[in-house]
Amino acid sequence: MILVPVLFFLLPLVAGAMVRVIQPSAPWLRLLLSFSGAFLLGVVFLHMLPELYEEEGAGIGLWLLAGFLFQVVLEFFSHGIEHGHIHLHGARGLALPLATLISLCLHSFTEGMPFADPAVAGNMPFLLGVLLHKMPMAIALAAVLQRSGGTGWSGWFMLVIFALAAPAGILVGDLARGAMDGHLLHRMLGLAIGMLLHISTTIIFESAPEHRFNAARFAAVIVGAAIALLLVH
Repeated sequence: MILVPVLFFLLPLVAGAMVRVIQPSAPWLRLLLSFSGAFLLGVVFLHMLPELYEEEGAGIGLWLLAGFLFQVVLEFFSHGIEHGHIHLHGARGLALPLATLISLCLHSFTEGMPFADPAVAGNMPFLLGVLLHKMPMAIALAAVLQRSGGTGWSGWFMLVIFALAAPAGILVGDLARGAMDGHLLHRMLGLAIGMLLHISTTIIFESAPEHRFNAARFAAVIVGAAIALLLVH
């Protein structure tokens, strides 16, 4: 499905354009974070994990744990941009560290690989959940680039590099699928789901100041989980 890599590529570029006309700290963006975290968590628990365990058995748990821990390592360098954080590198004119960009690209590359499997690429709830999670992530990256002075060609160049990471993962996954057995993409899906479990739970609890819900964010979480339930059943 050529549409999937195109969507993954275009989304960060759209976010780069949006950040010039919206406030990345706007309340509606925090609500979107809460909604996307709950929706993604619902799709993973209600649909992706049961099918993955049924196909691969208990051994897939090792890949899930590896993905969860891999995301912990990546966030040491990215400082939480994956779940919409923009407080790092707050001083204007301070360049985005190369390690941060590399960690974000590794995240997107790993996340993209399972979509080389037509069954995953055609799974609309999971695809929607990943895209919903990537939108605030891309807006946060674009905001950090803008704040650091990367408003010209350098900022757009970094966004393009980031935007290419997920399609590159899909391409490598497709090549690996042709050269190896289908279990590899299932393991990569387990790795990606482990990363997403870390991110979605973090989003739910950190989308509110001091880790406390207000009524609007609680409603966003309930709605996100309810829509996931409706879509996967």
